[in-house]
Amino acid sequence: MLKQIPIFFTFNNDYVIPAAVAFYSLLNKAKSDIFYEMYVLHSDITIENQNLLQNIVKNKGNANLTFKNTNGFLQDLWDNGNFEGHNTKTQFTSDTIIRCFGAKFFPQYDKIIYSDVDIVIVDDISELIDINLDNKYIAAVKDAFMQWDKNELSHLRSDHYEKFKDSYFAGGIWVMNLKKIREDHLENKMIEIIKDDSIVKRWNDMDIMNIACDNKVEFIPLNYISYPYLRERILQKDFISHYSRDELYDSLINPKIIHYAAIKPWNGSPNKAEIWWEIFDYLDLPKNKIFKTQVNNEELNRFIKKYYKYKNLFKIFLTISIILLLSFGLFLFK
Repeated sequence: MLKQIPIFFTFNNDYVIPAAVAFYSLLNKAKSDIFYEMYVLHSDITIENQNLLQNIVKNKGNANLTFKNTNGFLQDLWDNGNFEGHNTKTQFTSDTIIRCFGAKFFPQYDKIIYSDVDIVIVDDISELIDINLDNKYIAAVKDAFMQWDKNELSHLRSDHYEKFKDSYFAGGIWVMNLKKIREDHLENKMIEIIKDDSIVKRWNDMDIMNIACDNKVEFIPLNYISYPYLRERILQKDFISHYSRDELYDSLINPKIIHYAAIKPWNGSPNKAEIWWEIFDYLDLPKNKIFKTQVNNEELNRFIKKYYKYKNLFKIFLTISIILLLSFGLFLFK
């Protein structure tokens, strides 16, 4: 008998291609007895792009995919709220705070998984739904950089900083206890946090959820949001973390989810980007505007190889071109 697991995502039309990679990786690594009920909360995903994602899900055969239009929910609060830099950071939209409101959009469930789409899932994650949350609102991964990066939580009010400096949880993947969230009317508290201009929301959804959940959190291992750049951080002499060295390295060696939280594969060259690109190539996905600055590693390597292969010819061509230009310049100014 198949075990049905609800999971939802929130993103806009620009992030459909990363979502396609994330969806495929989720379903490709699912155990044979797992069936995902997948949902996308959105405000602008085109029918064409919905069909693209539907086809990927249908071809895998172990999930259903449903799109739910949020119809402008929270847009006014987003436009007028104290979200640090949200008018200039185009990767942040109102979709980033809608993910906090799973209880509103999924009344049929007592518990649900939420996932970002700037990820690749490299191992089955179905066991997340079985986490015993008891009186906790959420299961999430504790932030790995609070102790080392003083800017990480510098935006928090002093009372919030003292409360969450050792327990602030990250995004990427959450398991939400929708039943308790409803029982305690937690979404009303979230609305008040969004409206409160004394609370600067730098990390948007994470700030809202951390403050609202008030440390009623079940922590899950760092493997569930393995950061590609973590190794470089660990090797820095001044790096410190709430995690032990074993836990940090285990997240790199045995990841469940690779979370491209900073540099994205489609507009940079993070570690482990090749895993993302392999799925992208396999699915034969198109590039959209978020790829505009991207030169992927494979393309770059091909260019470098060609350069070294024809380096001498290139130098000869460049030398001849310079001589011709100089000669033409001398001829003009005789």
